[in-house]
Amino acid sequence: MVVDVHTHIGQLYGLYTIDEGQPITWEEILARLDTEGVDKAVLLPSGVSPEAITFPSLIYSPSMSVRDQFLGAARYPDRLIPFGDLDPRWLGNKPTADFRPLLGWFVDHGARGIGEITANIPADDERTINLFRQIGDMGLPVLIHNVGFGAGTYGLQDDPGMPRLERLLQEAPETAIIGHGQGFWSEIAAGLTAEEKMGYPKGPVAAEGALPRLLRTYPNLYGDISANSGFNALNRSPELGIGLLEELQDKMMFGTDHTFGRRDLKMPHLGWLKGLKAEGKLSAEAYEKIVGGNILRVLGPK
Repeated sequence: MVVDVHTHIGQLYGLYTIDEGQPITWEEILARLDTEGVDKAVLLPSGVSPEAITFPSLIYSPSMSVRDQFLGAARYPDRLIPFGDLDPRWLGNKPTADFRPLLGWFVDHGARGIGEITANIPADDERTINLFRQIGDMGLPVLIHNVGFGAGTYGLQDDPGMPRLERLLQEAPETAIIGHGQGFWSEIAAGLTAEEKMGYPKGPVAAEGALPRLLRTYPNLYGDISANSGFNALNRSPELGIGLLEELQDKMMFGTDHTFGRRDLKMPHLGWLKGLKAEGKLSAEAYEKIVGGNILRVLGPK
């Protein structure tokens, strides 16, 4: 089964103009799954944290609250896997907040996980740790967007070398954390600068960075290869990238992170993985795990 671990609904493409991109509707996302040969997709509510709210989303879908997006996905149980979403600063912005009633509501209404966490606070902030421990206590995985420290962005913040994510993994060992974003995938290479962590570094990887080490070390960490962040990182040094897919085949998850509604525009990830398998560069076993097996295993029985 092919499962896209990272999809959204709504108007996400343009930051400043409503006309910059075609919004993603429920009909569009289902049609895209059919067109691209994807059996199911994880629907991640967007606009949860203020840093991640864009002007077009407010104009196009003013009523698309977290609840609306979540319950909308739950209407299509054969095709969409609904995730709930939270911000660690909710419920009083304190490190002792009790998120169990909110998490329980999501679970009672069919949530299989939480994410994408986009709050622009440190990954090892006590508020983050508090929320992630409670997510793990509920038996749910959580998908995060990870960045460096800098203005004008969203996602959990970290320094080069990912020390804060490592602490979060240690402090919430029972919580399956699925990493995503430029701050996560740029760490495929060593010697990262703070500026590079905020973007999409180019060129060959001279030496492995913190990300492969963390994926090997922590059983509760997984990698969502969606968006340009994942695709760019794994193709900077193709031999290294493909080698990591094969070696860490139990940790990698296929995703797209489409932010536009036009069906003629595709993210390259699935076609690339299919090509690697056809060319004998990626084993059939690794392929099956990456395109769906791993996320289904982490989600567990429904």
